[in-house]
Amino acid sequence: MLKTPRTKKRIDSSKKRDLSNVSKVPDEVSPPKQAKHRSLKAHNMLSPSRLIDRLRINEIASDSDDANKDKDLLFQRNKYQNARCILNSGETKKLPGREEQLEELQQFFREHLESKRSGSLYVSGQPGTGKTACLSLLLHSPEFALSFQQVYVNCTSIASIGGIYKKLSAELKLKPKGRTEHDNITAIQHHIQNSKEMLLIVLDEIDQLCSSKQSILYTIFEWPSLRNARLLLVGIANSLDLTERTLTRLNARCELKPKHIHFPPYTKQQIVEIFKSRLEEAEVLDIFPSVAIELLAAKVSAVSGDVRRALDIGRRAVEIAEQQKKAGNKEVNLQKLVMETEGNIENLCKDIMKPVQVAHVAAVVNKVYSASQSLHEDIEQSFPLQQKIMLCSLMLMLRNQRNKDITIGRLHEVYRRVCNKRNIHSLDQAEFVGLVDLVQTRGILHIINKKEPRFGKVQLSWDEEEVTAALCDKQLIASILDDTASLNK
Repeated sequence: MLKTPRTKKRIDSSKKRDLSNVSKVPDEVSPPKQAKHRSLKAHNMLSPSRLIDRLRINEIASDSDDANKDKDLLFQRNKYQNARCILNSGETKKLPGREEQLEELQQFFREHLESKRSGSLYVSGQPGTGKTACLSLLLHSPEFALSFQQVYVNCTSIASIGGIYKKLSAELKLKPKGRTEHDNITAIQHHIQNSKEMLLIVLDEIDQLCSSKQSILYTIFEWPSLRNARLLLVGIANSLDLTERTLTRLNARCELKPKHIHFPPYTKQQIVEIFKSRLEEAEVLDIFPSVAIELLAAKVSAVSGDVRRALDIGRRAVEIAEQQKKAGNKEVNLQKLVMETEGNIENLCKDIMKPVQVAHVAAVVNKVYSASQSLHEDIEQSFPLQQKIMLCSLMLMLRNQRNKDITIGRLHEVYRRVCNKRNIHSLDQAEFVGLVDLVQTRGILHIINKKEPRFGKVQLSWDEEEVTAALCDKQLIASILDDTASLNK
């Protein structure tokens, strides 16, 4: 009986051996403390892990350029790791599905750079819709990276809303005369009026600066109008109409009114495109079949359109596939492994590489979007903008119409007017019917079906107070419920 070696046999780098053909299984294995070489074929007790260890890249001790060919063969062992890495939400080299928004942002920056004029911009959209990622990608591009003195502040990192001035002073490397809020404001305004280069201030999660009188937001959004100012101010938040509802004075003065760019939730096709482009970039598209990507994209787009959530689900599915692959390797027939010849080693590597299965994706999706999930947990991601507008439109009709028999066709008309007034892309009637059906599965609505979907009647199963609490967007709700003009044909 062949004794199991106590330690792995290491390759002596000082010995000049030909390692250009690492995929060849050696004919002789020499266990420690045995002078006589014994044939591998005579012993089938070699563990699968030891055989596979012979294929590991980190055990190849060759300086030859020929080793690159072998690394290509063994690269498959790193596919799971590469897939997990590329499905990280921090990867922002490419942003499929956001071409229109990127073009609008580029145009805004170019116009103000060429004219040396100040301006302000408000960027809205639900979490995971690419707002910050697009700005980051654009402002790190060669065209704009050196065009501004750039300052970025995430307002959630500030202890108190008044601390924004101190934070901006520190980021601008200013030296206020004192430590008070007024001293910091004075220093910032002096810098804005006397700076010779264009200044860009990006305030992420700017809705954190809201106060009873909105004095802080007014002060900041009035900076671009200061004499000799060369300031571009960009505010980012989730709320669709933050500036319109909370900063009404700005709307009265055209030079102060911020330009608005909205980022809608990602659609199913956009999420599919994002996944495929990333996986192709890492050359691991074969690890994630199209049917699994389609399932993942369909679920996420229907619930939230949050691409970060989609990438998290995809990454977890890859982890499950890798775990099952490792568990499966222990059950591989040892005799088959040992008898593989040099020409079949590549096929062996392919056999043990198990792609993500639909079942893996379904398991993660069910866990993430389980029925036991709290109504108010992660609520911003749970209700995408289109669902919010549809529910608000329904409440608008129920509040202002005597006839409570509301058909899907009539609801779609009001919903479309509400979207048009806010420059939001509206779904066509077929897509809208699917949207209503989706909300019905949550138990919020009840549909009395007719032969034709547009004539089906929609009834609200929850109380309006429950719907308002679930949507968690008081400003949007108030805006739509006051929009009685959208009820008129």
